[in-house]
Amino acid sequence: MPGATEAFHALWNNCSLAIVIGLTGYMALVQLLRYRRMAKIEAPFANRGRPLSSMTVEEAHAIIAQLQETEFPYAFAKARRMALLKAGGIPTMSKLFAVTGQNNRRNAGKRAVDTEILLRESQSQPRDSDRYASAVARMNYLHARYRRANKITDDDLLHTLGDGLGEILNVIEREEWRKLTDVEKCALGIFHKNLGEDMGIPFDALPSKAEGWKDGLHFALELSKWTIQYEEEVARPTATNDQYVRVYVDSALPSFIKPVVRQMLGADLNDIMRTSLGLESPGLFLSIVLGLVRNLRKLVLRYLALPRPSFLAVRLVHDKPNPETNLYNFERKGLQPWSRQQRRRSSAWAVLFRFIAKLTTRTLQCSLCTKSVASSSALSPLWSLEILLDCHAPVVHSGQYAIRI
Repeated sequence: MPGATEAFHALWNNCSLAIVIGLTGYMALVQLLRYRRMAKIEAPFANRGRPLSSMTVEEAHAIIAQLQETEFPYAFAKARRMALLKAGGIPTMSKLFAVTGQNNRRNAGKRAVDTEILLRESQSQPRDSDRYASAVARMNYLHARYRRANKITDDDLLHTLGDGLGEILNVIEREEWRKLTDVEKCALGIFHKNLGEDMGIPFDALPSKAEGWKDGLHFALELSKWTIQYEEEVARPTATNDQYVRVYVDSALPSFIKPVVRQMLGADLNDIMRTSLGLESPGLFLSIVLGLVRNLRKLVLRYLALPRPSFLAVRLVHDKPNPETNLYNFERKGLQPWSRQQRRRSSAWAVLFRFIAKLTTRTLQCSLCTKSVASSSALSPLWSLEILLDCHAPVVHSGQYAIRI
């Protein structure tokens, strides 16, 4: 027995040593590969001594494509959602949503998807492409009559532009495994400056408008700073702000999880916007949990996760149109059906939602054809999908939302 015990200890020590060597080698490989993409992005400017002012529009687009498709897809997706939420914290904007009929349960989900597809198109397509032009033209068309009536001010639009940029910077700074470099911030600044120009948004409110900006980094930092100052000046809690949150957040969640989600959203906002939107601050326990999860994710990505390869890049919008509809699809997880691919009535999802619908039912009106149908009230966001399954099974509106060519 003593010999067997010694053999077991020797084997255990050898296995432990092999595990330590293997883990150390793997972590070294992760560190070698993790920062290679960042180094490649910086190389033309750091190694060759090029100033940031020499960055071209094409280079900025290529950098942003790498950031949102491979480096930080989670952060870019969250930034788009947070920017959409924060728009409702500006009283003039939330009032406009209310009077135009967009700030209600029937239209809110569709508007969110409409906005997201236009943002995805403009962020993912080259500036000289037809698809980028179509997306920007659509945004300009939607804003035009409200701008003429002065229901959307130039400062409101500049804030919307700055919020899109600022949330990218904030989410990456707060939640990602590394910080953005000045080169990457410069690329973001160039993109948002070009987008603002293409949307006809005046930059008169920015301090450097008269003499111009040194580079994209200068523009990005100045726009972000102005956006925060604008929120401090105009963001106030109003009835339409509260209605905005109740429509976009509360109505999309089961009642038992609603308070937690509201606090989680509040944790991602500063005091001004959290108060303006009427969201609650997270309690001590939830703050600790969120902090632990966030830091654990950072550590895992930085030290244990290999970088996302190009063939697994997160495509914002499909490169080619759906041959059946001639529309460009995009992947989006959600309970409402506006972005879903067509499914057969006998699919697993259809069976699941029909089963849920039988638990408790109520009569609702189909948002597509105004036909009254029975639908589930067990989980509030499921009702519109169940209506489509029962009423249309599903048809045109089951998910081909994109820019028509």
